[in-house]
Amino acid sequence: MSAALVPLTIAPFAAGSLNPTTDALLCAAILIHTHIGFQSCIIDYIPTHRLPKTRILFWWGLRAATLLVGVGFYEFETNDVGLTEAVKRVWKA
Repeated sequence: MSAALVPLTIAPFAAGSLNPTTDALLCAAILIHTHIGFQSCIIDYIPTHRLPKTRILFWWGLRAATLLVGVGFYEFETNDVGLTEAVKRVWKA
């Protein structure tokens, strides 16, 4: 997943075109990458045998946060300028 983020991050700016499909792929890759990363943190730092209820709480918190960020990305892509255009604007500011 990390290797897929490199070309997806560079492609919209190198090509010079803003494509909603590329934006959607970039958002999906970022969302999956962060979910897997935080999931690994939960697995590594919250042991099941010592803190079973805490781990379940963190699992559900991660799922809720992933869903919330996914909805936020969707709203940003459909009702606003999109991710790559926003990065472009911030970079120029």
